[in-house]
Amino acid sequence: MKTLKNSLCPLFLTVGCSSTNGPDVNIALESDVSAAEAQPEHQRGPQNWAPNFPAQADLAILLDVLDDPLIDTSTRDNDGARLFPEAWLGKLGEAYASTDVGDALQRENIYTDWRLVSVRISPCAPVGITPDVDIDEWCWPTVRLVWQPVVEHLRSGWGTTMDFYADDRAAHTIYPVRPRNMDGLRIEGGWREHVAAHLAAGGRPEDLDPRLVEGFQAVRDATATALLNEVADLRDPAIAADAYEDIEIRPEVQGSTGVEMRFQQRLTSFLSDFASWRDLEEMTSFSLPEGRNPSASDIWVFVGFDGNNGFPSLKDLTVIGRDSGQELVNIGPDQTVALGVEDEAVQAEIAAGNNELSLSVIISASDIEDMGPEMADPYAFLVPNTSCASCHRLNGLRFDFHSLSGFEDRGITVSPRVTKDVARDMFWARSALLR
Repeated sequence: MKTLKNSLCPLFLTVGCSSTNGPDVNIALESDVSAAEAQPEHQRGPQNWAPNFPAQADLAILLDVLDDPLIDTSTRDNDGARLFPEAWLGKLGEAYASTDVGDALQRENIYTDWRLVSVRISPCAPVGITPDVDIDEWCWPTVRLVWQPVVEHLRSGWGTTMDFYADDRAAHTIYPVRPRNMDGLRIEGGWREHVAAHLAAGGRPEDLDPRLVEGFQAVRDATATALLNEVADLRDPAIAADAYEDIEIRPEVQGSTGVEMRFQQRLTSFLSDFASWRDLEEMTSFSLPEGRNPSASDIWVFVGFDGNNGFPSLKDLTVIGRDSGQELVNIGPDQTVALGVEDEAVQAEIAAGNNELSLSVIISASDIEDMGPEMADPYAFLVPNTSCASCHRLNGLRFDFHSLSGFEDRGITVSPRVTKDVARDMFWARSALLR
């Protein structure tokens, strides 16, 4: 990928020493914003999109778990690197080793079982930590991949053989899109990082330097447009536009062999550009212990990693208050839950009288009834404002913790939160970028 330095940018940013108020940013104007926003005549953009683009199947790409894999651990990007390096699976195994999962990943699955099962395209993923910061303004385009081990020809305890069985574990890998100019070429600059650090430190958007804000908005919109241009190109012209309206298995993988192969090639190229292993920002995962019996085992463990540019390192899981913006609990490097039971660290903090935390997590069936609709609302809860398990409890089947991944031989689960996130992203793209 060719990288251009400051070819779009109204600002060139250098980072100084960090402080409790976020990073110190020295800003030198290189050109005015109006010049940066001027569109070249050849630039592709929203005016070239299909009338119903983006539709739900553009932003939530489901690849199926009940058929041969489209992209798996053998798939390499345009530079010859694996999209899901084996070292990442090793990191997961290390993280689970001291938990109830133990060595289940190694015993029940091998590296080649893992495959890509879904892709989430968010042109406007929130960068703040509390919902009182406008998530439609303070956001950045992001790509999320969901990987899962799917075992073929698995013999069940009842003597039947399942052609494909999606094991009760998954890994989500997250890639904020590198800044782009309006020709879709990468540029250098830390707009997202500076704004996110400021907000994470408790800073208010109105305290940001106005020139930084202008740069952030201009580059964010150019980057989102570049991303969506490539997403639009994933559609096969032989398939009717209305086939993309619903969140279901991508129509190309249900078509002819030729259509599927073309889509595989286009998607691999897309991921090479927007989900390179070097661009990994975060990785999260959950797993059932050994045994493939979720209702009987009744234990799930969640872990999370900082991406470190492709070299993930285990991190503590926390909950940030959506009202206070303060850390409500540090769960530690893993979160262990069961039906109706939260991690010990969460339970202890609630028992100690932390009311804000008790209103931030879903534990019991009654919590799902009372809090589920709000938890599924992207404007009410941001990802940092609840525990991993809470967000995954929203499915109709209580012991199905999946979100855009497969559950045994039942196909891919689409949680209520995913549905509402996709609806918001559709509206944002069609309104903010078509203005």
